[in-house]
Amino acid sequence: MSPDQQPESTPSSPSLARRLAALVYDTLQVIAVLMLVSLPFVLLELGQGPFYQSALLLTAFAFFAKFWRHGGQTLGMKSWDIRIISSNGQPISLMQCLLRFMAAIPSLLLFGLGYFWMLVDRDKLTWPDRFSDTRLVMTAKREKLFAKKKS
Repeated sequence: MSPDQQPESTPSSPSLARRLAALVYDTLQVIAVLMLVSLPFVLLELGQGPFYQSALLLTAFAFFAKFWRHGGQTLGMKSWDIRIISSNGQPISLMQCLLRFMAAIPSLLLFGLGYFWMLVDRDKLTWPDRFSDTRLVMTAKREKLFAKKKS
């Protein structure tokens, strides 16, 4: 096989520290958005109950789904040079966003076990990655930077 015909190398998987840093960054943004969404509920004294809780959950999902579907990066992921893709390399679908979001909840609630799982996973995938058939990869910008440093 000539060098022109060699398949493109698969992008590297971001480290756990990089993933968690992006998650913390995004969590701060989601908290700010949820505070804004909560304001009318608090002013109207509706800040309890299933309707309020559902509104918060749907808002958090909409935040992540919008960024994951359009550009493959939340602002935290962009800051840490991470992109989300489907396992076939394509942008992720809305159903994959939902599956990933729902898998992230127990992954976090179990003291982060779903994310620490990547340390023992042969493909370095977390529970949300596995459940939604997606993966996080380093962006090309970061890959080029590492390639220059190795040369």
